[in-house]
Amino acid sequence: MFWTVDSENSGTVFRKERFEMAVVFEVIPHGGELYGQAVRLREAVLREPLGLVFTAEELAAEKDHIQIVGLEGDRVCACAVLVPEGEQMKMQRVAVEPGVQGRGIGSAMMKFCEAYAVQHGVGKIFVHARDSAVAFYEQNRYAGEGDYFDEDGIPHLKMWKLLPPV
Repeated sequence: MFWTVDSENSGTVFRKERFEMAVVFEVIPHGGELYGQAVRLREAVLREPLGLVFTAEELAAEKDHIQIVGLEGDRVCACAVLVPEGEQMKMQRVAVEPGVQGRGIGSAMMKFCEAYAVQHGVGKIFVHARDSAVAFYEQNRYAGEGDYFDEDGIPHLKMWKLLPPV
């Protein structure tokens, strides 16, 4: 957070302004430093509050999945994993660093993931949304399907979005 000074009429007015670095989204390979940062972010946001960690088997199973990161400089501040399933993709393990939530990074990452899916011929994307994230997905035009179900000991709702053809 920075303070700027503007002269207004006869007095000086101090304005609080945010100068934020842009977040760049990229597809990264499984393994490597950026992947490690993404896993640490996912564990901190999604697993540790539940007393869980990712197992080596879970991480090894991701090698054929599409790893997405949001970079603020050289730091991963957001991540998601896309899993191709025929003509649709599952978006999972979506996390945004708590200190940067509320800046639109999660919604921007949704758009990046959706564009990636469309570019690869996918017409539908879906998530298993935690109960606490349903409103976020609704704001991003995802529709709920069916009833809530238990995953990792917390309620989830399957949500999906039809994607425009190329």
